[in-house]
Amino acid sequence: MKYKSLNFISCYLIETIDKEAKDIIKKISDDYNLDYNNLKNKYINNNKISKNLIIENINEKNIKNNVKNTIDCNIRCLGIIKSGAQCARTRKNNSCYCLIHQKSLKFGKIHISTQM
Repeated sequence: MKYKSLNFISCYLIETIDKEAKDIIKKISDDYNLDYNNLKNKYINNNKISKNLIIENINEKNIKNNVKNTIDCNIRCLGIIKSGAQCARTRKNNSCYCLIHQKSLKFGKIHISTQM
């Protein structure tokens, strides 16, 4: 099975929802003898969501904030990863570090006074 990217899936879903909404508007206009274009302009946003906007929104999600909200800082590894951020793994074996950072602190460690 070939995996699709999150951007591809998001764009595909938005295109599908847009098509389904237009089909529903078309059926309503036919059933009640209403002007299709008038209904479409009134109930469907004229400003189409661009694929670039979707990609930007996905990239703007701050993973660091998500990790900080989900992992308690008291059990989080004190090692620093390549990007300079604190490691997101949990501490292991009554240590201040995860299993990887117990072996090597290649990029350094977080000082406890700056952690929060």
